[in-house]
Amino acid sequence: MALTLLLADPNEEWLASAKSFFEKAFYRVTTVSNGRDAQLELYNHKFFASVINIDIKNHSGIQVLKFIRSNYPNQTTVVICPPVLEDSMDDDDLDPEKLKKLGATEVLVSPIEFEDIRKALEGHQSIGDMISSVPKRKELGEEVEVDAEDEKFTKVKIDEFYSSKALLFDIYIKLKSNRYIKILHAGDSLSKERIDKYKNEKEVEFLYFEKKDLFKYVKYNNHFAEKVIKNDKVSAGKKLKTLQNVSEKFLEQSFQEGMKPQIIDQGKEIAENIHLLVEGQKDLHKTLRSYQDFDPNAFTHAYLTTIFSTAIIKQFDWQSKTTIECTAFACLFHDIGMMKLPDLKDKSVDDMTETEYEQYQRHPELGLEIIDGNPLINNSIKQIILQHHEHYDGTGFPFAKRGSKILMLSNIVALANHFSEIIQEKDLNPLQALKHFLAEREKLVWYNSQVVENLIKVFADPDKIFKENKLPSNSHVVNKKAS
Repeated sequence: MALTLLLADPNEEWLASAKSFFEKAFYRVTTVSNGRDAQLELYNHKFFASVINIDIKNHSGIQVLKFIRSNYPNQTTVVICPPVLEDSMDDDDLDPEKLKKLGATEVLVSPIEFEDIRKALEGHQSIGDMISSVPKRKELGEEVEVDAEDEKFTKVKIDEFYSSKALLFDIYIKLKSNRYIKILHAGDSLSKERIDKYKNEKEVEFLYFEKKDLFKYVKYNNHFAEKVIKNDKVSAGKKLKTLQNVSEKFLEQSFQEGMKPQIIDQGKEIAENIHLLVEGQKDLHKTLRSYQDFDPNAFTHAYLTTIFSTAIIKQFDWQSKTTIECTAFACLFHDIGMMKLPDLKDKSVDDMTETEYEQYQRHPELGLEIIDGNPLINNSIKQIILQHHEHYDGTGFPFAKRGSKILMLSNIVALANHFSEIIQEKDLNPLQALKHFLAEREKLVWYNSQVVENLIKVFADPDKIFKENKLPSNSHVVNKKAS
């Protein structure tokens, strides 16, 4: 069943264009050009969401907003308002924070595109909303060749694509640069036969979909990952790979769209799943010994850092659900500052010039700038992002902090970050990387000895540690004087 949407705007031409756009996005749309009609529609019908231009008259947008808050407080309401001018007498009425207090779920400042509104609405859809709103097709749609810019698409390995029974968005195969075949349409049943035709007969490795559908992909796959993690019959390796799949696409979406509230909410949901995995998977240590199927990119690096950071925290007596989820969220975004250094994003530190390396050393501060002031992100997360390159011996950056002046969680993430780099850059499995890491004696002093010790515990059988006490709590891998 299509989600119902009310559009209220004084511009009839805009309403007509918006109605056409949102109907193609599977909404059932009602349009009105004044506030009085908007209130009548809201009174007589139930809507998933309303999009209200604050400039509507008879009744005003403010009046309609207050009406919604009083009568339908749980409804998603997107308010469109003009930019606030310095000499305007009504600045206060148009302040986004005030509009949110009056009941606006989202405030978009014009000029805006329909796509901006679609993304805002999509961010408030539940999994049930997404699945139920896609019209189910009785027969598979025809395969169609299309010309489209490569920049519009993202890809996923054909064996790692999961979907609801009815596809939430169109699926493509890439023929060549800027040329694709749409093999399945939104609403089609997920046809294993059609996909296998390309996989087995054409040896296709990847499926493609449009980047605008990343939110739906991440939303569904995080939901799917939760079910997989809770299933005792699924192997730890399968669970790790499912989480990797959704985490990397989530990070791609984040770097594309920025730290929007919907992005932050999805990040927290992924962090919850990571906690579920490290807390509940008793044989995780076995899988982590040899787990190795990684692409050498920044998104994979963030995922690896997240997994090893949370696995290390799990070894501490003071660990908790909140601590693990907080750290997981910070790890996913620990390199967010690189968004401001696009020329260095794919460059190895070893290949940087002196000037470039000086710029690179600023990325923790740049990351803090991106998230600072965001009320949805707590101070511990901010400190982890700021300090994830600080070293226990004072040789790190950006502030050369040392010892207890570094947050313990930051030191854990710093180690996991370094450890993940070893895995990727030297193409080693984790157990091989651990041996390499421990052989770098001059770098072990970068980390609190307890953190190093607990990295080792990540790969050990927890029952044996407890029974045999091979690594007692007072042991030190690094000599106290060195640390």
